[in-house]
Amino acid sequence: MTGPPAATEVEVTLLGPGRGESVVVHLGGGEWLIVDCCASKAGGAAPLIYLDGIGVEPSSVRWLVASHWHDDHVRGFGQLVERCPRARVAQAAALERDEFLSLVVMADDLMVDGPSGVDEMRRTLGALADSGRAHPEFVRADQRLDLVAASADGPGFELWALSPSNESLAVALTDFANSGAAVDDSRRTVPRPHRNPSAVVLHVRVGDVSLLLGADLETDGSNERGWQAIVRSTGRPTQPAHFLKVPHHGSANAHDDAMWADLLVADVHAGVTPFRGGRTSLPRESDKARIAGRTPNAWLTRGSAVAGSPRRPNAVQRTLRETVRSIDVISVDPGRVTMRCDAATPGRWVVDAPSPAERLTA
Repeated sequence: MTGPPAATEVEVTLLGPGRGESVVVHLGGGEWLIVDCCASKAGGAAPLIYLDGIGVEPSSVRWLVASHWHDDHVRGFGQLVERCPRARVAQAAALERDEFLSLVVMADDLMVDGPSGVDEMRRTLGALADSGRAHPEFVRADQRLDLVAASADGPGFELWALSPSNESLAVALTDFANSGAAVDDSRRTVPRPHRNPSAVVLHVRVGDVSLLLGADLETDGSNERGWQAIVRSTGRPTQPAHFLKVPHHGSANAHDDAMWADLLVADVHAGVTPFRGGRTSLPRESDKARIAGRTPNAWLTRGSAVAGSPRRPNAVQRTLRETVRSIDVISVDPGRVTMRCDAATPGRWVVDAPSPAERLTA
């Protein structure tokens, strides 16, 4: 696909991993949504490089959404805010609270221990202030963010946040407070949280086509958090989705049977972005088989191995971590999977998945 979609076409493009991942969505009528960000091998924001490649200007981006504050989802997000002058910016409601903002202030003076993303969010807030735009929109479950009626210019769309729930926000605030208390004064670092309780899941409807963008939301032991809270909600849109961005890189801890059964059409089209961090690689072979068993229409943006940072002696690694904010080696550009269909014909997708993307098979 070398040109932009038609005004009546829905497009979903998944990019990743570079350093991070991103979802780029055509909302119809030349309006675009970008969720999260990843960096190219050369360091630029991959979503903008993709849009430029199909002839779309950054001024066409209507929404930028940071699904959560982990660096494998927001690397380069500040650059998106700087380059997309009319975009509204959304992030989880927990990030407006003092517990998180205190970490942002710390990040101005402290090194970040590993990829926490706090510094990227600080850059985002600064870019919004410098451009004179309003602060980010802080979202929570069952909140409609935008509604555009169908017209001669496009099929119309709705944008909803399905998470985080109130209980998930409470958990996130506790995590932020604990992170601030756990600052290591000897190394001047802020620790990185391991869970994503406040991740923003989006439901997008363009014409008759619905999309579920799963972020990194996980299952949880409580019916008031995670995927259980979304499935049980009476305030969310009820139209089953024709496309799924598989949550948390296909990990088993984000799988929920009820989500697949209640929120999606049968044989849904789906996209997965892989992750590699240290010894952790997702999706595992068992994850690929599980997803392929749910739908024959799932693609992985990069099937080949993704190189990470080179291994160094422990003493060298420790010295580097004490003198720089982060150490990243991006040895490959992000893989890509693009799906398009007319907004009036849900499910009739045309898929463009150039190598190294791969289709998942049972």
